Amino acid sequence: MKNGKQQLMGMVTIIDRTNGIIGKVLATVVLVMAGIMLYEAVSRHFFQSPTSWANEISKMVFGFYMIWAGAHAMLHKEHISMDLFYDRWTPRAKAMMDSITFVFFILFISLLLQKVGADAIFAVSIKETSNSTLSQPLYHWRASLVVGIVLLAIQGLAHFIRNIWFAVYGEELK
Repeated sequence: MKNGKQQLMGMVTIIDRTNGIIGKVLATVVLVMAGIMLYEAVSRHFFQSPTSWANEISKMVFGFYMIWAGAHAMLHKEHISMDLFYDRWTPRAKAMMDSITFVFFILFISLLLQKVGADAIFAVSIKETSNSTLSQPLYHWRASLVVGIVLLAIQGLAHFIRNIWFAVYGEELK
């Protein structure tokens, strides 16, 4: 059992560290979005020369940021939860309930991955571009959404492993 525990802990640690690093890198994406919007505001209001690209680019960057940040939020347990009864339960009961509800998480992630994946494959196959004057490529943005969903799924798996371990053995996977 000790060897199995070490292997599980190693896998969970790699997942956590990967999403932790990605989350820290993503923090700089907020600065990029702020820079884009600042440039647009200054161009529009001080030079009467609005950009044709800032709004579209900031939307794409924000979408990328939100999807990829999902795994980091799950890592730090920052997603919304229904605490009406949950807060009153023992840690072991919480772990059991989280393990049971993981089925719904997997169903949702599977459906999301199927739909977004099909959309990304289609976008790449036609080298999709936006309909704006910028006509920026969209296929790489759509493909990046798939990666973000996979990161969320993997972090969910790490969370599930921890919950199962705690539910069965009554101790944290450390």
